[in-house]
Amino acid sequence: MKKLLLATSLVAISSSAIAANTSVLLDTAVTDTLTVTAKYVTPIAVGLDTSTIDFGDVWTDSVIDTEAVVATVTGEIGETFTYSVETDGTLAQLTGDITGTTVAFVTSDTTQVLNFNVGLNTANAATAGTISETITVSVNYDAIADTTRT
Repeated sequence: MKKLLLATSLVAISSSAIAANTSVLLDTAVTDTLTVTAKYVTPIAVGLDTSTIDFGDVWTDSVIDTEAVVATVTGEIGETFTYSVETDGTLAQLTGDITGTTVAFVTSDTTQVLNFNVGLNTANAATAGTISETITVSVNYDAIADTTRT
């Protein structure tokens, strides 16, 4: 029976401490109004068609012809985007649509196609063996219409 009474006393102390809070921040927050105007957009997405890439055997001092890559970018009609295609190494040779700003999704289409090429020049390869190089395709909305950045 003593254990039950002790538990009841703790609950009473806890609830009285919460009821006694007179914080100015809590009192005014109850009367404030929050208005949110939201604009939802289609998330931007990129699909890459790399099916034409087949570099075959690569040897030191090889220069490999470029292979086509098609990037299909899908997004919100009326919005614009910026993109870049970059490599983190020195072997990949990138040409074509590799940088751009304010590319628009026109009023009747949610898809834009970017064409770029990837080639290899192994003259800069320091050693034989496996060499790793990453090509990054970045696509971002420039801004969302009817919104402001704060």
